[in-house]
Amino acid sequence: MGTPPPTVPTVTTTELATPPADDVPTRLTFNPKDYDEPTPLPTPQPPDSSPTFHLFPLFPPELRLKIWHHSFVPRAVELHTRRTHYADDVRGAPRWQSLSRNPAALSVSVEARAAALEAYTVALPLCHPDDLPLRITRRLLYVDPARDTVVVLGDMHYQRLTMLLEWFRDEDIRAGLKNRRKTAYGLCRLAMSVAPWAHVVGAATLKAFARTVFADMDEFTLFTYPETTPPAAWTGGRCVLEDARKDGETYRHFMVCWGTRFRDERGWMVVGKRPLRVVDVYFLEGW
Repeated sequence: MGTPPPTVPTVTTTELATPPADDVPTRLTFNPKDYDEPTPLPTPQPPDSSPTFHLFPLFPPELRLKIWHHSFVPRAVELHTRRTHYADDVRGAPRWQSLSRNPAALSVSVEARAAALEAYTVALPLCHPDDLPLRITRRLLYVDPARDTVVVLGDMHYQRLTMLLEWFRDEDIRAGLKNRRKTAYGLCRLAMSVAPWAHVVGAATLKAFARTVFADMDEFTLFTYPETTPPAAWTGGRCVLEDARKDGETYRHFMVCWGTRFRDERGWMVVGKRPLRVVDVYFLEGW
């Protein structure tokens, strides 16, 4: 006889629906207290964005001076003033105002300032804008007469302009004798508004000035900004001179009315040592 097959227990529907006993877990549970606290990850630090080069003081002095001198780039500095008041003292330094800032190297360190003063040899005393009559203040505008462009806003007052140019020449000669420098003296780059020259005899007047007052200029520039003072929103900073936009209103008006008088078949008339430039001037914040 063969072995009988094993009996298979039967499971009723009621048994399937019966919940399990209380001591049998129905799911995994997580209790944070049963585990150690996780080690916090270190907070990522942003990269050092400081422009400071901490090894610069370790360079040899002659190398540091070369770096300082390479940082002195040509600038455009604005000058403006109001019409002469009867009580103005015309003696001494010219009465001008400016919102242009001095080179940063003048305020960095003793070494940087000494290097900067070798380049920016002329210091023009400025006037307070609210004084009447204009009075010289303690603020100075440092200029490199050989490379900086002085941007004179407003109309062309012959006596005031010639006094300014003569003063620059005298101060530059004094600095040259002090530093035993042999070079041309005086302001080499000047920019003026087109407004004072936009009349019937404007071109003829500029041609006469090109042979006398502006004869030693390396570069003479006319700009299209017509106002006598910088924009009211400008708190000081940089002037930028760029070639005039041909679609600019002031440029088009100047060219239609008078501009052709300043040109010939070769281009713009020569003022000083080269043809004049016509540019737009922009007033930017910052050094």
